[in-house]
Amino acid sequence: MSTLFILSHAPHANPRQGGTIGLARQGDGVLLIEDGAYAATSIAHPLQPALLAARERGVELYALQPDLEARGITTDLPTVDYTGFVDMIERFERSVH
Repeated sequence: MSTLFILSHAPHANPRQGGTIGLARQGDGVLLIEDGAYAATSIAHPLQPALLAARERGVELYALQPDLEARGITTDLPTVDYTGFVDMIERFERSVH
């Protein structure tokens, strides 16, 4: 059963997010939204090791484009708009926020 993990908080606001990312397995997805989009900024970000490990396990990583733009963030992660967000929720069998 595939799961979409939706991360919406900055790491200092919710330090458990790294552990949440650790639950993601091949076929799952992680979507960075709202202040969670800050995790897409650089390798020095506290969530980067967990995100890189997830990518190595075959987890799909995405960021919500409007939230990146609102925060002035650029990233090499694939991005989705709101329609893409809805598509992801439909594609994955369950979601965790």
